Amino acid sequence: MEKNQHCQCGLKPEITSKVIEGLQLYLANLGVLQIKLHNIHWNVVDSGFFALHAKTQELYENVGEKMDQTAERIKMLGEYPLASLQDFLDAAAIEELPSEDISSLCAAEIIIEDFCQLLKLVRKVDYITKETLDECTSSLLAETMCFLEKNIWFFNAYITRCSQ
Repeated sequence: MEKNQHCQCGLKPEITSKVIEGLQLYLANLGVLQIKLHNIHWNVVDSGFFALHAKTQELYENVGEKMDQTAERIKMLGEYPLASLQDFLDAAAIEELPSEDISSLCAAEIIIEDFCQLLKLVRKVDYITKETLDECTSSLLAETMCFLEKNIWFFNAYITRCSQ
């Protein structure tokens, strides 16, 4: 089957290309986020270490699954997913974090900021999928929105507890 042939999904090529473009941006941000979560996991220090060490492992494993699902969806739509660190860095809005000690409070604030940024992007891509009636991609993104919202709530509660 030829690259860019989209009939297997029943979506028009001009519509599918908009969905793919959004998914590529989403994938790039997931890729940078996964590395950033590993960085926090390895370098968090202070009394919140045990809680954040365990939670960031849960998060980067979940983000890894979302990367795989997204890349596979891009393949189903007839394109090659971004797959190099440089591609991710070039396309992503989420920025890398230096490899250094990070307090648990600072880590939580960074995670909230990145998750909010990713949530905005996912909502934009989901809007496109709803316009195109791409139920499969929309379902994938809905799961991510719930994941992000829940963890934003979790980390806001964590910061409130740490601030008292």
